[in-house]
This record gives sequence, structure tokens and C-alpha cells, in this order.
Amino acid sequence: MKIGVETLTVHTRRTFTIARSSSDTFERVILTLEEGGTSGRGEAAPTSYYDQDAAGVAAALEQTRINDAWDIEGTLEENGSLPPSALSALDSALHDLAAKRLGFPVYRLLGLARPEPVSAYTLAIADLKTTLREAKRRAGFPVLKVKVGGEEDLETARAVAEASDATLWVDANEAFSPEEAPEVARELAAVDSVRMIEQPVAASAGPEALRVVTEAARPVPVIADESAISARDVPRLAGSVTGVNVKLMKCGGLRRALEMVHVARAHGMLVMLGCMVETSLGVAAAAQISGLVDFVDLDGAMLLANDPFTGLGYEKGRIYLPKSPGLGAEPL
Repeated sequence: MKIGVETLTVHTRRTFTIARSSSDTFERVILTLEEGGTSGRGEAAPTSYYDQDAAGVAAALEQTRINDAWDIEGTLEENGSLPPSALSALDSALHDLAAKRLGFPVYRLLGLARPEPVSAYTLAIADLKTTLREAKRRAGFPVLKVKVGGEEDLETARAVAEASDATLWVDANEAFSPEEAPEVARELAAVDSVRMIEQPVAASAGPEALRVVTEAARPVPVIADESAISARDVPRLAGSVTGVNVKLMKCGGLRRALEMVHVARAHGMLVMLGCMVETSLGVAAAAQISGLVDFVDLDGAMLLANDPFTGLGYEKGRIYLPKSPGLGAEPL
């Protein structure tokens, strides 16, 4: 088994600003497993919010131990100390390799139908004029996700709602205090096209703060993102939020993402499937299970100016996975 680790730098078309950070450059780590002339690939999208960076993730992946690549569960367990984004890269590469050997897309390997998800497209925080111009460029996208970080951004969200025919999701990335968040939620819920509010308060505020906001937002659902890292977090959030945002980079890959989906469903919760700013390789991995969720937010590659992978099709938010074996994304 040959193990290759490569760090790539990708750039967004426009500066990607959320409540806590702003950047147009992102480092991504690509893991390649090659055996018997077949290669499987996976992407790690580390972020400092979860105390990970590309150098550390790359170094960790260099130490990956693989005795039997067919034993996906055993290999993931043996490498369970990897940072979650690195474990996700390993998980994806193992699934890609196995599916290519068998001649099936990964979604078939998982026993799922071919998904054709429709993703939201994210409007990063910017001034009103810039945001409205970007919303106009995305005319025809059925869902726009508006990032907010303060009261002025709520005005921007309302302006987008008036100017666009799209459904709106509003993502605060923990921007509001527990005291101000309920009123923010009520204001947003009063906007007809707002159909979801994501992580309005800090994860550290706990489930009770989320519960108060969820009650204020009804009937608009409130989805936990930063509060929901892995399947273990889901039960304590039940009754406090409407649903959880599952991201492969947070939980550690497809297998652990499926655990989160099933635990959330067992608690009667909605499920969102999200991503970081990822290439088409990372998006392809998450998209394999997109048929199981209620909200799809896999626009990472759509935001890039230089996506280094090909194979997926994008058309006004819809993602087309190829029928070829594996994840369906290959290097340019």
C-alpha cells in the first residue's frame, strides 16, 4: 500500500467572511491510497476553530497505519486518534478505493440510490451592495444561505429576501448572545422566505440557550452546527434544536456521519449535511449520503476559483454525481 499526502492551496472567488473569520485562501490536505494499480483519495479540510491546521493534519496522515484496506471499520478504529478532518480523509480514501475495486460508485457500496442533491449557495458577510449583487448573480439558485454576524447583517438578509425569489437560510456561526438571539430569531422568522436559522448562539452557551431561541423562531427550524460535532452530541440537543448539521470534517468521515444521521432520526430531528470550503473531492464524499438528509449545504467547490478536482457537475445548486466507480472526483 502506497500512502501519499499532498497539501493544496485553493482560493475562493470572493473573500469568504463569516462571523468569526475572513479569508480567500484555504489549505487542503489530500490523502491518496494506492494498491494494485488502483488509487483512492480523500480530502481533509482542517480549520483553526477545531484546533487543526494543514501542517498538523498532513503530518498525522503520514503516520496512517493500514493493514487491510478492505477492512474499513478496522482501519478507521486503528487510526481513531487522527484529527477528525484527517480521519475523514482516510475514511473517504478507503471508500473510494474499495468502490473502485468493486466497480461501483460509493453510494452503491453504502446501499443507497444515486443522489442528485440541490445545495444552498452561501452569501458571505459583506456590505449590502456587494451581497445584493452576488444574490443577483445567483438568480435561479433555489436556496441562498446568508451569513450574518450582527444587526446590520439582518438588514442585509431582509434586503436579499425582497430582491430574490430564493428560499433563505440564515447562518450566524454563534454570532449572537443568548440574550439577544431570541429577538433576532423572531425577526428572521417574520421574513417569509427564511426557512432555517443555523447556530445563532455559541456552542458554549449550552442546549438551554438554543432551546430558548428555537421556541422564539417557531415555526422556522433552528439547526445546531458548532454544537453538534459527533453522534455523541446529538441526544443532549434533542428538544433544544430542530436538527443538526452533519459535516464529515467535524465528525470524522462517512461512517461517523451516518451514525449522526441515524441518531438524529432516532430523536425525531431534522438533518442538514454541510461542508467547509472544500474541493469537489470533499463535496463528492459528503454528497454520497445526501439523499438521507433534509437540508443540503455542499457548495464548497462552487465557491472556489480554482477547484483542483473534476467529475462532478454543478448547475444552479444541483450537484450531479457521475456513475463511475468510487467517489466520482478525480484530479484535473
